[in-house]
Amino acid sequence: MQAIAIQGAEIYYQEDFLSAEDAAKFFDALVAGCAWERRRTSFGYPVPRDEAYYGDPEASYRYSKREYKPLPWIPALLELRTRVDEATPDSAYNNLGLPRLGYNAVLCNLYRDGNDSVGLHADAEPEMGPVIGSLSLGAERLFRLKRKDGSLAFSQALPSGSLLIMAGKTQKNFKHEVPKEPRIQAPRINLTFRNIHHPR
Repeated sequence: MQAIAIQGAEIYYQEDFLSAEDAAKFFDALVAGCAWERRRTSFGYPVPRDEAYYGDPEASYRYSKREYKPLPWIPALLELRTRVDEATPDSAYNNLGLPRLGYNAVLCNLYRDGNDSVGLHADAEPEMGPVIGSLSLGAERLFRLKRKDGSLAFSQALPSGSLLIMAGKTQKNFKHEVPKEPRIQAPRINLTFRNIHHPR
């Protein structure tokens, strides 16, 4: 994977992580096979994307006052977990002085068209862990990483089959988003693989 040089972040990227054939196969399997749900925010508004959460039994967590309890793994997600885990550079863990932990959960997001989005945020909760593998399938969508002062640090249209790894202090120093792009009519799936750990 290619390391992206951004001061204060640790980002790795591979545009062709999956072949076009594999990306299409997994996209179709997950559109049909995931238990998609459009949740509501703490203010009662619908979240502007569909979600499904899978993982090991102990990988539950709370985010933005929403409870995420993992569904049992399905075969397509298990296969992708193995592939993403194997592709994650050793340095993502070594630079933090951590053993190679692997991923025990995945949050699946379905953007039905360009009107669906995810706002600027950081996955900085302690239980989420510092290494996140983000796999894109379907329509190409823009991913933006911003510094705390709001300045743009990284902007990339992520094609189907691309893999982005966020590690180090990325979540502490930056926020990221997938903005609305109303011209896009096709759906996109994003899978964010994590290692959920509850400190004792």
